[in-house]
Amino acid sequence: MAIAAKIMNNLSFKLITVFFFMSAQFVAKAQLLNELKTSFNNYNQNVFQEKIFVHTDKEQYLTGEILWFKVYNVDAVTKKLNDLSKVCYIELLDEKNKPVLQSKIALVAGMGNGSLYIPKALLNGSYTFRAYTNWMKNFETNLFFEKKITILNSLNSLVKSSPKTEIDLQFFPEGGEMIEGIQTNVGFKATNSFGNGVDVRGAVVNQKNDTVARFKSFKFGIGKFSFTPLPNQTYRVVAVVKKEIINEQFPVAKKQGYSLSLNDGERITLDVATNLQANKVYLMVHNNRKINIAETATILEGKASFAINKSKLGDGLSFLTIFNESGQPVCERLYFKRLSSKLKIDANPSFTSYNVRKPVDVNFSIKNEKGDPITANISIAVRRIDSLQGMDQSDILSYLFLSSEVKGNIESPGYYFANETQESNEALDNLLITQGWRRFSWNVVRKNQSPSLQFLPEVNGHLITGKIKSKDGASIKNAALYLSIPKVSNQFYQSTADENGNFVFNTKDINGVNEIVVEAIDTTAIISVLSPFSEKYSHLSSYDITPNEKEFNETQFYSLATQIQNTYSADRLNQFSQLVVDTAMFYGTPFKTYRLNNYTRFRTLEETMREYVTQTFITKGSEYQIRLLGKDVSLNGNPLVLLDGVPYFNMNKVMKIDPYKIERLEIIPEKYYLGSGVYEGILSFFSFKPNLSSIEINANAIVLDYEGIQQQREFYSPAYSSAQEINSRIPDFRNVLYWAPFVGVDKDGKGQVKFYTSNFAGTYIGTINGLSADGTPGVGSFLFQVRDETKQKP
Repeated sequence: MAIAAKIMNNLSFKLITVFFFMSAQFVAKAQLLNELKTSFNNYNQNVFQEKIFVHTDKEQYLTGEILWFKVYNVDAVTKKLNDLSKVCYIELLDEKNKPVLQSKIALVAGMGNGSLYIPKALLNGSYTFRAYTNWMKNFETNLFFEKKITILNSLNSLVKSSPKTEIDLQFFPEGGEMIEGIQTNVGFKATNSFGNGVDVRGAVVNQKNDTVARFKSFKFGIGKFSFTPLPNQTYRVVAVVKKEIINEQFPVAKKQGYSLSLNDGERITLDVATNLQANKVYLMVHNNRKINIAETATILEGKASFAINKSKLGDGLSFLTIFNESGQPVCERLYFKRLSSKLKIDANPSFTSYNVRKPVDVNFSIKNEKGDPITANISIAVRRIDSLQGMDQSDILSYLFLSSEVKGNIESPGYYFANETQESNEALDNLLITQGWRRFSWNVVRKNQSPSLQFLPEVNGHLITGKIKSKDGASIKNAALYLSIPKVSNQFYQSTADENGNFVFNTKDINGVNEIVVEAIDTTAIISVLSPFSEKYSHLSSYDITPNEKEFNETQFYSLATQIQNTYSADRLNQFSQLVVDTAMFYGTPFKTYRLNNYTRFRTLEETMREYVTQTFITKGSEYQIRLLGKDVSLNGNPLVLLDGVPYFNMNKVMKIDPYKIERLEIIPEKYYLGSGVYEGILSFFSFKPNLSSIEINANAIVLDYEGIQQQREFYSPAYSSAQEINSRIPDFRNVLYWAPFVGVDKDGKGQVKFYTSNFAGTYIGTINGLSADGTPGVGSFLFQVRDETKQKP
């Protein structure tokens, strides 16, 4: 009995020990998952991100043409139009990431539109069109909107022998790592020097020249194959692209680590393999900043598996990350779940074929996934397609759900959404293996580190920033600075520098190119105004373009047509919308206005003010002093004195203003608060003809030609409504027949657009991008022919 009791006691002790050990392990595992979820949620709650899509009228241009575009700014998570930022920055970059065009576009309710004139001096090439907000500058440039724009210059379009294109063949182990002794799916991608995918087939051979794996591209030069790298083995790749042979080293596998494989069936099976001594792995699946799945799996004989119910995943891209027992991310895979909701946009012209200079009526309807009518914000472009003008590579649907989430350039992203077939599903999965990436680093997330937010959102208007320093280079803190635009009466701003000498002017309604003045009271200070455009760039490749003979002939044809259009329709191509400008000064309605022509003119400003400006009291010692009378009580200091919006800080200089050049004086005889400044009233003088050369400004002031918000150009679309107009001999060689960034849609989801054909015969395509109020995107298109019975050519 004593022996039995001892055995029972020992067994109980062991069972209790095992129980507590297992409980501790369970608590530790649960704690790790909770820590990951908490860090993830904290990170995403602290970071709001915008996402921009830009619809351009086409993607290939000749110099001398106009590029038209519409901006959609949405919440990166909900895809709903976002009204945080009021300004969008547009740039066209060359192959060296040097900006050749820059502009600022006003955003209203998350949308804006504009145009860029393509300079005649630009060379042939692929350029990067990018768009972003000031707030987006806080994050990686990979999150900016970017697309490729082809520009051709007929003066540079000489046909040359095509240079030998370089083939770039890259390999991407599924999940991120290739481990010795573990079977791995390896994705691959072959592209030419233009960034386009090319068909490739090849094999992986070992040091004995034995073939251990074969591969062949599936779509766009992308594919995958299965491969098991053996210890102490080296491998080479022998591949063929057209007639070119590629012979290079195959990536070296790691000695130890984790491998990941995804199998897509009724459920998603995620298999993890490792040659490390490990007991558990953890899975986190997130989509649209929401954790959908957090699970643990036990490793048995180096393998673990997760079964995922697809109903738990959100639409679009899901990020599947595997963590080891230390909470470190070791593998990651992307999976795309087809969208449950997208707009159905049907558009049909009245006929399939038209003669030149004839009206085209296009009726369109918008429905949701259930077939119910729905209204949306849409933009429409109608253009000719030929050897130069191909199909658009970018649309709002594929961009918001794919291109913006995946690293690098995606060739024909719309293909993956146009037809949901077994082929497109396989091609999409191959793409995600080769170009999948993290939108953020888990190491940063786990440290509860938020991105460094250096740039403010422009919630009211454009922010003009700069820095003020002393002559010895030291920052001047708490300095008062002033910005004015002499020719725009209501544009006067005050700012105070921070501890590092940085200042911000929160401006509003600065449109077009203006001459701005920035100055401080300290005349020895050195002031600099910073560019609002980002100086960070992604690695989206650009390249030179040499047209082939057919493209060269098309280029010459289009070039002549463009020159004719610019000659005969120059005035109509350069019509801009009238700006609604608030002419009231920043201080509103003045207490009193003196129009000097209504009074006796005096030779000096001092005499003028002493004689009939009753609200002022002037004294003269070593310096003049001006006091305003507010409610029969003199204010305590000199007022803010402005001449055509430019401040005067020295009252002696104020008295030197020529009164014969002054048209009126406006007075505010009370304390006035502007920004962080408090002023003892305001004296605001206005010249008959504002001229900066006649204004006394501080020696430290900087005067700049500064481009504000772009003034909107009006799209030229002639109407041939009479026989006289139809038979007019004025040529019409438009290849873009219609562009409308904002198209009316009624409550039944229906709308109509009307335009006229030009003298260009050929096939025309209309492209439609749309976004509903609930953040559902959609695309549509229509085709028609234009006959040239007159055979008129440029």
